[in-house]
Amino acid sequence: MNFPNALRALILLASLSPLAAQAVIAPLTADTNVALPNVGAAQAINIRPATKALLAFDLSTLPVGITSSDIAKATLVLYVKTVPASGKIQVSPVTQTWNETTVTTAPSQGAATASSAIISRGNTYFALDVTNLVLDWVDTPANNQGLVLEPDSSTPAASITLDSKEAIQTSHPAYIEIALKGPAGAVGAKGDKGDKGDTGVPGLAGANGLTTSVNGVTQIAGAITLKTTHIGLGNVDNTSDANKPVSTATQNALAGKANLASPTFTGVPVAPTATAGTNTNQLATTAFASNAAGIHAIGESYGGGKVFYVYDGGRHGLIAATTDQSTSIPWYNGTYRVTGTTGDGVGAGAMNTAMIVATQISDTLAGNFAAKVCADYSVTVDGVTYGDWYLPSKFELNLMYQNIGPGAAAPLTNAGGFAAALYWGSSEYDGSNAWYQYFASGAQNNNNKRYAFYVRAARAF
Repeated sequence: MNFPNALRALILLASLSPLAAQAVIAPLTADTNVALPNVGAAQAINIRPATKALLAFDLSTLPVGITSSDIAKATLVLYVKTVPASGKIQVSPVTQTWNETTVTTAPSQGAATASSAIISRGNTYFALDVTNLVLDWVDTPANNQGLVLEPDSSTPAASITLDSKEAIQTSHPAYIEIALKGPAGAVGAKGDKGDKGDTGVPGLAGANGLTTSVNGVTQIAGAITLKTTHIGLGNVDNTSDANKPVSTATQNALAGKANLASPTFTGVPVAPTATAGTNTNQLATTAFASNAAGIHAIGESYGGGKVFYVYDGGRHGLIAATTDQSTSIPWYNGTYRVTGTTGDGVGAGAMNTAMIVATQISDTLAGNFAAKVCADYSVTVDGVTYGDWYLPSKFELNLMYQNIGPGAAAPLTNAGGFAAALYWGSSEYDGSNAWYQYFASGAQNNNNKRYAFYVRAARAF
């Protein structure tokens, strides 16, 4: 089944906005689970111990000429509807053609390329890293026969239900978000050759050679041989190496050092602050080691803002901007419209923002609204510009409040510097109303899109 033309057009429109400059959405073209008789038109997709799900995606939304070297990351986003039995799911490539409307037995498949974390909660989005799979499809398009979802071998009893693209009422089809690398900068011009330096001043003349006698010792055959008694060290050879004395200061300094062969530390060893790119055997702080391993924590300053949600062991998550993008801006652009942005889980904010901007941008050409100020926002930190910001979904907005907002436990209580005010989210309630959160109490509700509230942008890493 082809991806709906209306949504394809919406995605192409969204690609014109600043938000989509960093990523492309690969839409779903077919989804079902293997069953007899065929269930290709069902509104739910089941992943069970004996039931595999099949998904296929269209990569033609990628710019012409793109190769695997242009892709930074690819993320499969699923909407988990129910979880009869929690567990992990794994992703494998399909290696033969199949048809959504006729398939009843599982097609052949390759080895698993990705595995999720434990899925235990329904009615939420869930993301899996499928970068290696998409890189292969881009370089060899004939290999793109879709993918298989099934219980991971470590949790064979897992049972999970997903929304299919036929679930029109809830509208949570799966998709793949493909992040593209930026173009390389131009090579700078070669500098001019410097002038030759002046000749240095001649050095001093060397000292005279040895005399024929030192301390009464006569030069013999061109060399002078001195004994310890000749220079006042007659007792040196009478003391063993182990008993030779050292100064008190030297002894105290040696006592404070650990034995290299079997060190024993006293107190708390403190590592110096290592700089990025350090590659020595010096000790490193916990923060340096975590950052070098690509592991990040809630409350950390990273990626142009402050981390407020992590998954995949801290390697991926969400970042909030350090300041509000507006303190008084409406949700709509002067006209009430149904934008279809009902997604409210983790990962939904980016798609919501693209759909809102694409739907409302032409209502008032000089207008400004909540989703647009987030999509237009960019910040440069340490020479890196971050421009892939969006208006957070209802659930993402609540994560901001709970993890770095007034609802966070010490020491992260309001680490994000939020006002005790109403903040817009990107999740739509209906044609006239959208969801917001009150950061003084944490309460969420919906209100008229014409009201001017605060806005705080988010981005994913």
